[in-house]
Amino acid sequence: MALKHIDISSYLGYTVSAVTFIFGVIILSGLAFQYIPVEMRIMFGVVMVLMGIYRFVLTRTKIRQKSEGEEE
Repeated sequence: MALKHIDISSYLGYTVSAVTFIFGVIILSGLAFQYIPVEMRIMFGVVMVLMGIYRFVLTRTKIRQKSEGEEE
């Protein structure tokens, strides 16, 4: 089971991923930074959402590789 191998760096990775993703959604929705032009907000929001997804996948892959390495 992969969950038993979660350490502090994994928690940090998931937290950074969630915060980045949520911040990107807030920017895309227009709840923050309303004084910035819409095109810039959309571009920055999409980048933040994609960074959050990338960080999540990266953290998940790291945990799986670590658990597979210990099973061998």
